[in-house]
Amino acid sequence: MSKRKGFICIFSLALFLGLSIAATAQSVSKDPNPQELEKLSIEEWNNQIRREKFDLVLPLSMRKNNVDMWIHVMRIAIPDAFGAEELGSTSGVFVFTDRDGDRIERAVLGRRWGETHRGWGERDYKLVEECGAYDIISDAIRVQEPLASPMIEYDFRFKGLREFVEARDPKRIAVNFMLHLGMWETYTDFGGAKDGLSHTDYLLLAEELGEKYASRLVSSEYVMMDYIIRKVPSEIKLLKKISIDRVERVKKAFAAIVPGVTKRREAGVTVFRRGKTGESQRGRSRGFNDVIQGGDIVAAPSQGMYGYVLREGETEPPPEIKKLWSEGMKIRKVLDENIKVGRTAAETFEIIKRKLDEVGIIVNRAQRFDKDLDPEKTQVSIDLHGLGKGSYPPRIGSLGPDYQHEMTLQMYHHFAVEFFMYMPLTSTKDKEDYLRLWFHDGAHATENGVRYLTPPPSEIHLIK
Repeated sequence: MSKRKGFICIFSLALFLGLSIAATAQSVSKDPNPQELEKLSIEEWNNQIRREKFDLVLPLSMRKNNVDMWIHVMRIAIPDAFGAEELGSTSGVFVFTDRDGDRIERAVLGRRWGETHRGWGERDYKLVEECGAYDIISDAIRVQEPLASPMIEYDFRFKGLREFVEARDPKRIAVNFMLHLGMWETYTDFGGAKDGLSHTDYLLLAEELGEKYASRLVSSEYVMMDYIIRKVPSEIKLLKKISIDRVERVKKAFAAIVPGVTKRREAGVTVFRRGKTGESQRGRSRGFNDVIQGGDIVAAPSQGMYGYVLREGETEPPPEIKKLWSEGMKIRKVLDENIKVGRTAAETFEIIKRKLDEVGIIVNRAQRFDKDLDPEKTQVSIDLHGLGKGSYPPRIGSLGPDYQHEMTLQMYHHFAVEFFMYMPLTSTKDKEDYLRLWFHDGAHATENGVRYLTPPPSEIHLIK
């Protein structure tokens, strides 16, 4: 045994567990009272969600995937979005163990950064200690460069974990690395924040666990996915509250628009004009800071607000704008009535395509206008992806890898009713001339169809 390993073995369990404390995690499985939730701060509300998900979703996710223990390791170099949002930390080793009871044991172990003398580490490191969601919590590590020593961070990373695991003897251990459920080609958002622990950490973890338990390691990707996509009652209520607050802000922004004066960037809106102006399907262009003008459609798609800027002498939108809006409402009706829990995303997409064809709408697989399709019909590109925590599955539409389409919609699946529509302008000779709109409303799936967080847009507001 090396000198370094000799030092480590003496203190391994103490270093890993620190001064572990028992926290009685609160059981909050009942549907929370809306009035009580409204009185909570955003931090308290998120803790309520965290406790509910541990009670209601965690057992289901682990047992569905035949996992006895789930270890989530935070990568030091890249902030962990899942850890920050779902677990309450971006450092540490989080261990969830199914011990055959009504609930899953929750432990926060390992190298979790605490207070610091140089401004490093986690500022909210006490969150896991105060949220009431965990049973075992090891002390946070003070972030301070130590005196000269043969030890480095790798020597301490997982020390003591073997004893913890041996005491529970899990048969199947899920660890946060991706194996099959990677993102689609060219995906760049979030970088490596979701693809798991580093190769170095995997080797260190396997060495600490020993051959017996290292051979039981599997990817936690399906456990994580099941955990992320399932919503709990207090989470739906918070999403509704956020959506309502956003709508109020957009109403104020619309009211402040002065045609010919207000710039798009100042108003914080998307502007849709006739096609072929160099703008993307979302109404973005190099001229994002240009002035809002009469004839523009201004929108805040994620808040379900749309307005038409009247030209001089107009008292209502012209016929082509009315038709564009009518086509959008026709598409929405088909989506609302045919997205239900219990079906896969692929099954749902096939139903939607058939129903849209029946009402004269062409499903365009690409997110751009296709001049070779029927010049008399409106085109729509559908991308009904999941919302929240960067989770996309299940994904209804033509984009994304196949596994996202094969997943089944769960009750309260939170997703974007997102579609891009392109209406050819038959009054012009140019068959590439068209109008477009982008819808992107937050909603959730139920047994009876789509339910929106806030009422979806039913009319275009007039801006004078």
